[in-house]
Parts: sequence; structure tokens; C-alpha cells
Amino acid sequence: MVALLRELRNQVSGTEKNKIDELLSAVVDDVADAVATLQKSPDKHGSNDSDQGKEQGEAHVSAEVGSSADLDLIDEDLMHDEQTRATGFIGKASEIQWLRKLHSRGVSEDHTGPYGPPGQNAEAAAERLTALRHRQEKDPSTLMHTSKASFFLDDEVFEMDLEVDPFELPSFEDAERLMLAYMGSCHNSFPFLAKRAFTHQFYHYYAALNRGKPYDPPQKWQAQLNLVFAIGAVYSHLTAAEWRGDERDHLIYHSRAWALSLKDPWWFSHPDLPQMQITGLLSFYYLSIGHINRSWILIGMALRFGYALGLHIRNEDRASGAAKKEVLARVWWGHYSLERLLAAMTGRPSIGINRTCSVPLPLPLSSGDIEETIIESRFGAQTVLSTSLLARKHPTSTAETPDSPTRTMSDYSTGSLEPANSGSYLKNIIQLGEITQDALNLYTASTVGESWQGIQRVIARLTEEIEVWATSLPDGLNFFKRTHGPGHRYEREQNTLELLYHGTMILITRPCLCRLDRRISNQTAKSSEFNQRTALTCVESAKAVARLLPAGVDIDLVALYEAGPWWSMVHTIMQSLVVLLLEVSYEAVFFPHDRQDVLPSLKKLVRWLRAMRTSNGMARRAYTLVVNLLKVQVTTIKMDIRDLLLEDEAANAAAAAAKARASPPHEALQPDHLDPNTPTSLHPTLFQPSFPQVPHVDLPYTDSTLDPYHFPSDQTLYAGPSQEADNSAHAYLDLFTESWGTSGSAFPGLFFTSFDEQNPLPGFSGTDPGSEDFAMGGFEDEEGQGSAGGG
Repeated sequence: MVALLRELRNQVSGTEKNKIDELLSAVVDDVADAVATLQKSPDKHGSNDSDQGKEQGEAHVSAEVGSSADLDLIDEDLMHDEQTRATGFIGKASEIQWLRKLHSRGVSEDHTGPYGPPGQNAEAAAERLTALRHRQEKDPSTLMHTSKASFFLDDEVFEMDLEVDPFELPSFEDAERLMLAYMGSCHNSFPFLAKRAFTHQFYHYYAALNRGKPYDPPQKWQAQLNLVFAIGAVYSHLTAAEWRGDERDHLIYHSRAWALSLKDPWWFSHPDLPQMQITGLLSFYYLSIGHINRSWILIGMALRFGYALGLHIRNEDRASGAAKKEVLARVWWGHYSLERLLAAMTGRPSIGINRTCSVPLPLPLSSGDIEETIIESRFGAQTVLSTSLLARKHPTSTAETPDSPTRTMSDYSTGSLEPANSGSYLKNIIQLGEITQDALNLYTASTVGESWQGIQRVIARLTEEIEVWATSLPDGLNFFKRTHGPGHRYEREQNTLELLYHGTMILITRPCLCRLDRRISNQTAKSSEFNQRTALTCVESAKAVARLLPAGVDIDLVALYEAGPWWSMVHTIMQSLVVLLLEVSYEAVFFPHDRQDVLPSLKKLVRWLRAMRTSNGMARRAYTLVVNLLKVQVTTIKMDIRDLLLEDEAANAAAAAAKARASPPHEALQPDHLDPNTPTSLHPTLFQPSFPQVPHVDLPYTDSTLDPYHFPSDQTLYAGPSQEADNSAHAYLDLFTESWGTSGSAFPGLFFTSFDEQNPLPGFSGTDPGSEDFAMGGFEDEEGQGSAGGG
């Protein structure tokens, strides 16, 4: 019902949309009742008990009968060569695995069985293994290697130790643009840094340079700054910003950050907050340039640092104010959310264990309102009782029992009453991430021991929960109630939530998008109807993603990145595109009348990949994979893609002509990791100082001035007339404590070469372990009050 109303909503005018929105809110309880009924009686209208025992085939077959299949097995050697090691393990929840099957088998993928029984005992496992071998005998063909189906760039050469001056800075104008690009495009989704504190120190530092009185800030803070520059530079190139620099400038900023903080021989230094933040920023940077394997590894390290620092537990330290606690919570949730996203993109296990997290979810506050007085005035004692993930019920197994109660949705009951801001947005990102994680459990090895009937119950329950979550979003973030026009303040966040919603819905419903009619013997009519209805929801979610993308490919490429999650846009498009390819390849068995409805959405997604490939190496690889697959499928499936092929030929010819006209540079060779297929070229400007040299001032650092709680004041920094303190800028100097230790980093060149197996310990570079290498977490005004910047 909810899915039907969603579909109808996209086809009516504004007045009718409001009526449907009201009806959607009203039917949520009905949906919950229906799910509860399904859990208690999967075949309420079926035959008598004796007949059910014979006919309920869905209750007597393993869940591997679904689309994923063989969840507890691996069919290739991932340590075969450098390319397979670079790609690594990709789980069955990833569209890369779905694409792999399509490329290798096409429409002949569907097996008629046999499939083993459910059960966690050794006997049931042996029967499932025997059934697998029978299926392999029927279809002895092997799948293509996962690395060949991946559109990520982990196997590209990525030299991370360029010869750079780590203390060199871009001009203030460029630096400010890069910093603002980072803060405006991704900070709300992943608040790794305390925003107000970080931006204040940024301006404070450049003001000192402008006055000719530079000082030495902690090196960890400088490393954070360069990673912010690197991410901002990647974004500037994707959006074709007029002010963007050299197309490889992000590599220089990355190398500076590497030299400042990461090249250190001490693997096991005690973690601190700046170390966690640097690792999180580095993970996000690798994600943005397509190195997802490295990104996944690093975010796991960052989250472990957070666990070691106790950030996952509610902070009741009486010496810490509410503002500091809120900022620390957002730093934790920012890393936690990125780890959840990467687990979904790779299909790998997550180390973010929600049962261990008692830290409160973010308050519905914008970053600029995180101040003691504002929090106390608006929330008072409510901050003590704020919700954590522990309040959310969790199933004890993948498949719930028929007698288990439907999960309560009280976590979402007040969401629609909250204002739209960075805090409420992050809270909803976290809550949706938990639903996504439950959906990923459908693809874990233990699932093969469950029955298909049990999996149907889980799918029904998750579908209910995500619909309730969506209808409970605050106005301004609720993508089903777009009351604001294009360009409103939280448009990117609203679009991001909608794309994540559809991505999670695809994960929930994807197990049903296969030839279950051929795989389950004696299946009940109710089960068959559920499978088809769920498969339809999967396809409709993929089509909804296509509808969300701008209509004009030629003129709206910038708008695509500016209005959504630019860091995962290729993944989002490919996930939906592969679902549509699956639908048309299954002989349109579910919805034969819908094939022509699917093709426009499919073609739109392909065209977007073609448009994106001009500045995005991931999009280029993805486009090549898809076009090659379409050329094969068109010989067996009745679909007209002549327009796509003609456009492809024209685009390739135009690109070749433009390349021939371009004058090649001639100086130093550096690979382009946004566009790795472009020939290497020399960019001499990368190595030229871009900030005027100014006299250096040696500060009389003491234990106090080294402590980030007490950042040197203007009077200490500048040898000149006393200046009026900027109280508005000195926001929360006492934000983070730090164990300085003897060294500032714990990462000895983990990724010095393109494949670290060749050089497992490359970073022992002779860095003085006793050198002072510090990071800045925040600021506090002289009175110990002030505001914290975060999230």
C-alpha cells in the first residue's frame, strides 16, 4: 500500500500530493498491523495444517534460494595477484557482485535448484553444500573476477610520498575556498571536526601570516587542514568550479598531510582525538577518489580509536559542559556513519556495534547553536535523557520467529516535530544507517541457515520500519513533503536522505528480485505474491533514483554533485542501474508490461555515467562495464539501445578530437586519480610556493601554550601593539583533551605504494620520535564558557 501511494504521489499535482501525504501518515499503523499478521501467520488464507506442511515450500528451503545465494562461500582467490588484493573481498550486498553475475551469466543465471534445507546444524549445512555442488554441475561456468567487475580505483597506482614542503600553504583566497567547499559539501554528513573551532583557527592562522607574524601550530592540526584542502580540491574538480586549481592539487595536499602526521615509525602510539580525526578525514578522501578499500580499512581504524577514547559511551564528566559533550558525540557519529556507509558499499562486516553505544544521538541544533546557554535554554535536563541507539530494539537473529513482536517505532515518533538542521539531519542519517545495517544482515553467512519464510518476515519488518522512518522526517528534510523550492538551505541533505532511503530499500528488497518461482517447490500463493510485490518495490526504488537526477545531462552535471552525496554518487547510480539491468534480463518475468517503463530510467542512468566520466574515473569504469554488458544483452533481450550506442560513438569521437587539440604539458609526471585513464603529465605549478614568504616568529611555547585547551592569545602571537581580543572567534578553547606523548602519529606509511604487500613497512623514515607533533581540537574563551563548533 505504501509503495503504491509513493508511486501515485509522483504522478499527481500539488493538492493531490498533500492528500496522499496525509493518507501515508494514516496508514503507517495499518502497515505495522499487516506485518504483525504476516509474522504470526505467513499463509493466513492457506489450506489446513496438514496441507500447509506439504505445500509451504518457503518454510522448508534455505534462504540462499534468494537472489544472493551462496552467502557463506567464496568462489575466487582474492590473493591471486595485485589487482585482486587491491579490490579485496566484496560482499553479496554490493552491486559489484550483482554486476559480476550479470556479466558472466546474463539471462542464464537462474538455477532451478536444488537448494538445501534451513538449519544451523552440521547435517543441514552438509545438505546445502551437496545441493550447491549439484547446481555447479548443471552450470559449470565461472564468474568473472570481482576485480574485473569493480568500478572503484583501488588498483590504480597512487604514490603517496611526493616530494613536497609540508609547511607550504595555498594563498588565503584558495585556502578559504577549499575550506568552505569542504564544510559546505560534506561536513554535515560526516562531522569529523569541530566546525566553529576549526574555522576559527583557520582564520586565526592566516591572519597571523597576513600580519607577518607566523607561528607554528600543532602539526596534527596542519595535517587536518591539508586533508580538508585535499577533499575540497576533489570536490572543486568534480563540480568544475571556476576557481579550481591544478587537477592534481589534491595529491599535493594529501602528501603534505602525509609528511606532517602520517610518516611516523610508531605503530602503537596511544590514540588521541586528532589522530582519530586525521584517520577519518583520510578515509573520506580515499572514498572521494575511488580508493574504497583503503577508505574502509582506515575508517575501521578511526572507529577503534574512538572506542579506545570512550567516545561511544555517554559522557557524564562533571567538568565537561553540554556543548563539549555534543561536539564529541557528533565527532563519534560522523565516523560511525562513514563506517556504516562503507560497510554497505563494500558488503563487508561493520565494526560499529550499536549495542555498545550509549552516547546520545545528536541534538536538533545547527552547528552555530552549539553553546552552553542555548542548549540549556532549549533542552534543559532533556540532554541527560536524550536518545541513544540502545533504545532501539534489535532482533536476536536474522529471521525473527512468528511469535516475536513487531519492533516499536517510538524512536521516530517525534522526528517530524523537530526543526531541520545539521543535528536533526545527522540523527536521521544514523537511524537510517541502523536500518541499513539490519538489511545487510540479509546477506551474511548465517542467513543460509534460515528459511526463506523467515527472510520474508525480516523483509516485511524492515520495509515497515524504513517507511515509518521516512514519514517521520522533519519538514525541510522530508523528501515526500518538498514544501521548499530548489536551492533551499538543506536541499543537499534532503536529497541525500532520499537517495540513501532508496538505496536501503533496494538492499531490503533485492533478495526477491530473482526467479524464485523456479527455485521454490510447493510455494504458497501468499509467498509468491509477497516475492513479486517486493521485487516490484526494488525496481521502483531504482527508478525513483533515476527520477531524482536532473533531467539535463549536458547542463546539470554541476547540479548533480552540488545537490547530493557527491562522494558516493557513482555507487548510487550503479546500484540502481544494476537492479534495472537485472529486471530486464529476467525476461520481465515479474512485470512484462513494465519493460518499456524501465528502459527510460535505465538509459537516463547510463547517460549520467557518460556525462560524469569526463572528470570521474569511477564513472568512466562503471560506464565501460555497463555499455559492454548492454552490447551483450541486446543480442538476447528485446530492448532498443541504438540511441545509447550512437551517443556513445559520438561522445568518444568528440573526446578524441578534443584530446588531439589539447597541448600536452611537459614537466613532471603525476597520475590523475580523478581521471586515471588520462595520460600522465607534468604540472610544474604544483611544486611552486603559492604563499608569500613571511618572517618567522619563534613562540615561547610552554606547557600551557602547547595545550590545545589554552591556544596562544593574540597578545602572545603578535609582537606589536596590543590588539582587542576577538571574543566571538575564541569559541570553546577547552574542547578536547589530548595525550601528547612523544610522537604525533601512528601511521608508518601504510599505503606508501600502490600495493602495500610489496613494502609492508615503508614509512620508517627516521622521523624524530621526540619531535613535537600536535593537533588542535578546539578553543575556549578566557572565561571557560564559549561555544563549541561541531556537526
